[in-house]
Amino acid sequence: MTERKSSRRSPHRRNEYGRLGKKTKDREFVETLENEFELSPRASDGILGVVKDVFFDNREKHEGQIEYTAVRSEEGAGKPMEKMRKVRIILTREAAGDREVQEQRGDSALRKVQILRMAEEAYDQEGLLTEEDLGRILGVSSRTIRRDVAELMGEKVKIYLRGLQRDIGKGISHKVWIVGLYLKQKTYSEIVRITGHSVGAIKAYLNDFTRVLMAQERGIKSAREIGFYIGRTERLVNEYLGLIETARQDEEQRGRLDSIRSQMKHLGSRKALKKGDFGMVWRRVV
Repeated sequence: MTERKSSRRSPHRRNEYGRLGKKTKDREFVETLENEFELSPRASDGILGVVKDVFFDNREKHEGQIEYTAVRSEEGAGKPMEKMRKVRIILTREAAGDREVQEQRGDSALRKVQILRMAEEAYDQEGLLTEEDLGRILGVSSRTIRRDVAELMGEKVKIYLRGLQRDIGKGISHKVWIVGLYLKQKTYSEIVRITGHSVGAIKAYLNDFTRVLMAQERGIKSAREIGFYIGRTERLVNEYLGLIETARQDEEQRGRLDSIRSQMKHLGSRKALKKGDFGMVWRRVV
């Protein structure tokens, strides 16, 4: 009978692994802090973690996206900038459909689309951009951004920017604004004219709204759970759920909800809701 090999490593092998484990860049950095700056092992490990978070963000970036440092959304006014906590965020500076908006409606319309999109992306990553941040990213003056923001606020749309925190709870997000116009029987061309967004962006927001509606009708009530399954934020799901409730109280909008449901019939009798499910095909421009 063959004798079983012990699963335990010998002291010699453990010592060998221990020595090899100290021959890494992480250990070199920590030991430098401990030896040259006389920091404790705990402080040195903490600094290593901060350095990795700030300089080695491993989140995937897609074409047209950039990294940016923003002030955390919970930071109030009155502190000097160096005292405010920051967060590293990923922003979509250029998305599919942006060139179409620029060609058809000009630079100002394109900036407004980018302002709404990036400000909301920052907020969903626990940051808030300033008008100066947006000017820097888009290569224009903060004065130009202020003018664009003032025009957007005239549409009663939420704009997630520092300096406007008190107004963030007012109005609706631009995605809800666009879907709401569709529920009010507006055509794609009318929504493009009113909002300045491309048809592709409008369809993308309608797809998300449809997936929220479908999830709700299949018995999933929690916004957090729906958001997890469809890959969207709890905040956005809650806004879409509120829009559904409002639409059900209006005869005209109920008709559009029924139209959306009829377009979902191609999904058949699937019983399980999976992440990425309910990809609508908007065949008809109405």
